Amino acid sequence: MLASDLHVHLDGSLRESTLVALAREVGLAPSSDDGSEFARRLRFSPGMSLTSCLSRFEVTVGLLQTKRALERVAAELVADCYLDGVRHAELRFCPALHTREGLSQADAVTAVMSGLQVGTAQATASAPGDRMSAVVVVSVLEGMSEEQTGELVDLAIRFADSGVAGVDLAGDEALFDPERHARPFSRASDAGLGVTVHAGEGGDASNVVAAVEELGANRIGHGVSASTDAGAMALLADRNVAVEICLSSNLHTGAVESLASHPLCVLANAGVPVVLATDNRFFSNTTLSHEYELAGAEAGAGAEILLGSIRTSAEAAFLPNDQRSVLRELYTGSADDSGEE
Repeated sequence: MLASDLHVHLDGSLRESTLVALAREVGLAPSSDDGSEFARRLRFSPGMSLTSCLSRFEVTVGLLQTKRALERVAAELVADCYLDGVRHAELRFCPALHTREGLSQADAVTAVMSGLQVGTAQATASAPGDRMSAVVVVSVLEGMSEEQTGELVDLAIRFADSGVAGVDLAGDEALFDPERHARPFSRASDAGLGVTVHAGEGGDASNVVAAVEELGANRIGHGVSASTDAGAMALLADRNVAVEICLSSNLHTGAVESLASHPLCVLANAGVPVVLATDNRFFSNTTLSHEYELAGAEAGAGAEILLGSIRTSAEAAFLPNDQRSVLRELYTGSADDSGEE
């Protein structure tokens, strides 16, 4: 199976070995063992609150304060995605969180983009004719002021021609306040950047509606609570706004009680475009192929929904039309070759 991962956080998707190595450099992880216990304590587990999950990022963000670390993690993430069948990845992170040791926000973006180039080259080195692409989505955090949001949006626009493809609103949804982000996000849309917003994960369906109507979201991250409101689902379907479904993450943050109760199928059957994604490969100990397995085995998704997700992963990518067409053809051929109908 080939597909795109459109929702993957850089600072939540380090390789375990890299996490341990970086932690040892600053004395966070013991050198007396293999580091697996240190990593295990950081991983998410079912039923944690969103706030508890978000607190774990303090460790990983703290380890990603140098160009070397950012480039390394970005390169490894692209290579790992490729090995899992991902042929387009959209890596999101907030540059403002990586300035504690002297980097500018632009330095952080440049380092990550450099890593994407290295990772893409490494991924396809043994198969020069194969395709792999990766772009950056700049995350704005809930609670940031309009000025701070504007600074990040301006940064995204500045790098729009060299690897930044969109902007994101992320963080604690209890702080959701679209008004302070509306004008900068409108400027991002006008500049041709994609807009994705975390909504309906820890908040109700009204946040999903506001993300679309006030922030101009092209995609919604998680969107679980949209399934409780027919109007919200109709809005998403009518405007062709894709919902980025992260099954393992939703179970871990407590957005759903079980995968069997996940509204993936409810949304899809209401005509909402849905696309499976990983969210945080390290924290949730997952891969995109595993999320597809979970969707079929535990969330009740049949072949039509799974293949629809693969198609949506091409159609909803923050890429020019011609590149989305290439992905569409690539993924269709992959599904045909696998014998799926």
